Amino acid sequence: MAGPPVACQRWVCYRRPNVSLVVAFAGFVAVGADELDLPQLVDLALDRNLHIEASVSQVAEAETLLDQAAAAAYPTFQLQTLIGGPTSEAKTAVRNDISTITPQSLGGDLNFGELGFAVRGGAQIFVPISTFGKIRRAKRATESLVEAAEHQSDVTRAQVVYDVARAFWTIQLVESLLSSLADGQNTLEGILERVEELLDDESAQVTENDRLRLEYVLRTLSVREAEARAARKQATAALLLLTGLPQTEELSFVRRPLYEAIPASAPPLELVIEQARLGRPDLAALRAVVDAQKAFAQFRAAGLLPDFLLGALVNFAYQSNATDQTNPFIFDPYNIVDFGLGVGLRWELNVVQKLAELEQAKAELSTRRVQEELATGAAELEVRAIHAGLEGNLERLKQLGRANRAASGWLTSNVLAYDIGTGDAAELIDAFLAWAASEAEIQTVRYDTILELASLARATGRLAREAGARD
Repeated sequence: MAGPPVACQRWVCYRRPNVSLVVAFAGFVAVGADELDLPQLVDLALDRNLHIEASVSQVAEAETLLDQAAAAAYPTFQLQTLIGGPTSEAKTAVRNDISTITPQSLGGDLNFGELGFAVRGGAQIFVPISTFGKIRRAKRATESLVEAAEHQSDVTRAQVVYDVARAFWTIQLVESLLSSLADGQNTLEGILERVEELLDDESAQVTENDRLRLEYVLRTLSVREAEARAARKQATAALLLLTGLPQTEELSFVRRPLYEAIPASAPPLELVIEQARLGRPDLAALRAVVDAQKAFAQFRAAGLLPDFLLGALVNFAYQSNATDQTNPFIFDPYNIVDFGLGVGLRWELNVVQKLAELEQAKAELSTRRVQEELATGAAELEVRAIHAGLEGNLERLKQLGRANRAASGWLTSNVLAYDIGTGDAAELIDAFLAWAASEAEIQTVRYDTILELASLARATGRLAREAGARD
């Protein structure tokens, strides 16, 4: 779209629009080494953003829970060993003859006989052979938690991409407004120069009030320019933060006309609603949480049943100052080696507590299901609202385009008339203010439309899928 007329010396020339490629959120455009385009900024943010790193760490935390649940299926091994001393004598003069016990071994006095040391210990190994589904359901619950964490990570990526796009297009809006302000300032300065010449010639065409009004409008443009530069500085700082770059970094950006990123029409409403139901990562995360809670409730129910184990154990003892009695009918706690292999049963009979835990898990499952239904309805409402706003902005742009062309023509005719000495200063200023308001409004609505498109892409899950593919 052509900008306002620009005063060139004593005549009028026109700024032509710059034509460039349409920028898509997931597209790639080759640019200069010192200029950053939106896809490059998105890549930087996906690679360096701290919020994304934190979300990835949460996925790793969920994976450790899965490892713990899977580890319950592996054998458990326990080993205990105790070494101590000194120990009192525990001997017989003849092995396996308890009547030949030495006097020092009888005890009852301070004569402990030959002092020594003792070693006690044991080892146990258990392998679950049937837990009535406890291990399987625990793994299923933690797998669903990992899936939910991954979907939440996609939500974070989509939010970061949206924030990057918003900051990038804010800069594009500011640049377009600065360009329009510069053109308008050049136009007014040329007219002000002409007014001052006419005043010096004591022409009846202009008055001192006309010059003052032009001065006021020029100062207003300077204020708007300062505001726009401050907005650009804030957007640049936001991009530096989002991309993980230091705030002292100097960035330059590719210029992208706002109108090139705007489609001719909005996508069908039913299509985007269906995309949101199937593709939104936050809804997928809630569904995964429901699956996890369902598996956890089944795990609680299985907790009422026993576990069957295959086990083996070894117990051993040695005392250096005790006679090793080999007769199996003589109890010898000082020198033994026992081992065994068998099937065991482990059953915790705290039924009342387990029933309470089961009811709690069922109540939490019901809550999660209601939350999923509420989130699904809220997502559809959000998509409908964004789609309605997008359609409204597209229709506004059609009307604003006509108004902008009319205001530009009105300003052009007044500039030409004024330059040849037949125009009216008051009408020229009114025409300029009308064009300036129209230019600012159409650029702002274009910016809002682009953000609506990005919001719709995020609300339907498309932004998350594209971010995941790029990452």
